[in-house]
Amino acid sequence: MERKLAVIQATSVLTIFLFVVTACISENKLAVTDNYENSPTRDKIKIDVWHWTAEPGMKPAFDAFNKSHNNIEAIFHQFPRTSSIPTKINSLLISEESIDVTAQFSPDDLRERVKNNLYLPLDDFLKENNIDYEKTFGKAITELTKIDDHYYSIPYGVNKFAVFYNKKLFDDAHVPYPKADWTWQDFMQTAKLLTNGNGSDKIYGSVIYPMDPNVGWSTLAIQTLGLNGMYKNDHETNFDHPSYKQSLQLFIDMQNKDKSIMPLAEFPAQKLDIETNRTNLFFRGKFAMFIEPTYNIWRSSLPEYKHDFEMGVVQMPRIDAQSVTVSLITFSDLSIPRNSKHPKEAFEFIKFYCLVHPDETVAPKGMMPAATLSDPKVIHAVDKLIYSAPGVDEHQSKQVFEDLNTVFVSPETTMSTAKKEILQVVKEDVTKAFLGELSVDDALKDMKKRSDELIISKNPAADMKS
Repeated sequence: MERKLAVIQATSVLTIFLFVVTACISENKLAVTDNYENSPTRDKIKIDVWHWTAEPGMKPAFDAFNKSHNNIEAIFHQFPRTSSIPTKINSLLISEESIDVTAQFSPDDLRERVKNNLYLPLDDFLKENNIDYEKTFGKAITELTKIDDHYYSIPYGVNKFAVFYNKKLFDDAHVPYPKADWTWQDFMQTAKLLTNGNGSDKIYGSVIYPMDPNVGWSTLAIQTLGLNGMYKNDHETNFDHPSYKQSLQLFIDMQNKDKSIMPLAEFPAQKLDIETNRTNLFFRGKFAMFIEPTYNIWRSSLPEYKHDFEMGVVQMPRIDAQSVTVSLITFSDLSIPRNSKHPKEAFEFIKFYCLVHPDETVAPKGMMPAATLSDPKVIHAVDKLIYSAPGVDEHQSKQVFEDLNTVFVSPETTMSTAKKEILQVVKEDVTKAFLGELSVDDALKDMKKRSDELIISKNPAADMKS
């Protein structure tokens, strides 16, 4: 599922796209196999694959699949442009439109469609292909995609977060490069040392968009609490947990006391709520540290992000010196609608797209494959595509993003009671805190009170549990 934070979309024609590949698990490793009957004498079965990405970004993956399958032709369809693509997808899924493979913006979309019986369970296909889901995709993803002991989607790419930094700005300020075991206090102090100048010449230590669902005001709480962090249980939220105050207070202090991150009040003029605009600022040298997924390396090679500095990357800051490194992870996945006319062929496409040849599909756009890989040739090709770029240390990048000591947690939830309304409350109160209209304590108190009331309004039985 893509970054929205989380849907991964870029504003250039080279927008990050959905990719797909084939697989089989042997001795807990991914083996490149194709057990589909691929006789040239069979008539081609046409499958309809839908996604929101523009066709230029999708064409290479479709060409690769169709070239390797004599009996299946995958036909790409782009969802119509609309202000609410998830709603449009839902409408098409319940219509007579032919859809054999599609995707979703978030785990919430996946769960809602499963609830409404719109998706086909994939368990039989997984069993037939000897695919162990958790060993292939990891615990953090499995916790989100396993619904009532069934699987309804296959991930194709993941976003693992780390801190990219402008080595030139560090060198100019005589600040040492960060190390893998650094903490948020180190991050805070480093940002302060890197901040200098005034007006249009101002250089910030970092830029943090408070409302980013992955790396925003609640990042430390997500690292601490992990999946479903915003819910204490099914009848109240968790905004009174100390980690939420710790996280909000840190970024408020960086904005107001240290003045080391750009004030939220300055975001609207530059439209910095849009991720690619923040990316543009980073490559223009206007701030020194940028928390982003792997694809920031790929972006660094694009003409629109031309820059004159070397870029380093380091693990996410730890909560404190005694803690382990915890990074956030999001993902993108594919599903088969229950009314697909060709589910077997649809899964063959998904295998190709999600499991075996990320060197042809996922990696060319800078996205990490979601599946564990074992083929040395594929691994080598993928590494070159996602970790190598001018001014980037390929070995360092691979070491950071594949650090076996890093624990990955999801910023998402499997609980969703009043979630949309709660997130609106969060946006209002956090904005007021950053604009100085509410203290940190008052913002969290109001957030907790109003959010809990929303849960009760949606689920009156929750009031009895309070």
